[in-house]
Amino acid sequence: MTMEPEQDNIEAAMTRVSKSIKPSVAPILKEEDDSPADKQILIRIHDNDRERWKAASDRLAISMSQFIRDTVNEKVGNVLDCPHPLNQRRYYPWAEFCLKCDSRLRG
Repeated sequence: MTMEPEQDNIEAAMTRVSKSIKPSVAPILKEEDDSPADKQILIRIHDNDRERWKAASDRLAISMSQFIRDTVNEKVGNVLDCPHPLNQRRYYPWAEFCLKCDSRLRG
């Protein structure tokens, strides 16, 4: 009497499961609000710029995507947020104003 080895059906099961799963990239969690970063933008750059950006992100030991996000967010903060000191502000219960750039900061 010859015994046949049992057939391993794990490969068939994994193939079946893999057909039912949609592959995706895990979203990056933003530190500020713990919500996933799920939006994308496409930019075109020269090869030299890409190499320089990649070298800078490698030196900082972060991904190039994180490097670009950090850099752009810093620039946006400089443009949109009031850079003046707190003693240049007027506070009211309903709003906050900067006296230097005459902008409404809150409310």
